[in-house]
Amino acid sequence: MLEYRSDNGFDNNLALMKGRLDDAERLFFISHSLGGIYSLYLADYYKETTRGGVSLSTPYGGSEQADFAKYFLPFNRLMKDIGTMSMPMVDARQIASPKNWTQIVTTAGESPWIKEPNDGVVTIKSMRQRSDIELLELPFNHYEVVLSSQVVDTILARIHAAF
Repeated sequence: MLEYRSDNGFDNNLALMKGRLDDAERLFFISHSLGGIYSLYLADYYKETTRGGVSLSTPYGGSEQADFAKYFLPFNRLMKDIGTMSMPMVDARQIASPKNWTQIVTTAGESPWIKEPNDGVVTIKSMRQRSDIELLELPFNHYEVVLSSQVVDTILARIHAAF
């Protein structure tokens, strides 16, 4: 299990994560939200050992709200990292999808601060950004998705298919 601190910055977190996976023989990534962006980078870095992954509610297109919020929260590292034109998001668009990768797009929920359809945190458009990843839409909000037995079954099926 890999964790990160939002205030540490994307590049610093990624460097720490890479060091922890060097001895892995086979990798299958399961990630939520921004963790899916980290997983994409890690899967690319560990191409030889990555067998696939499932990302949940990942904003592959970045966050327009973060683009706006960074002006009001100029020292907030997370807002800088998740904006649509941030380096982590721009560079992620250049990373080819690993094989056996599924993105679960969460379609329920609603934030009054986001004008586009969203799951309460991330726009559905941002979650659908990647055309090279299998998309599976499920009627959960951004947080319910991690508690769903249907999602657990999907993850297990993808793991079995990858190995």
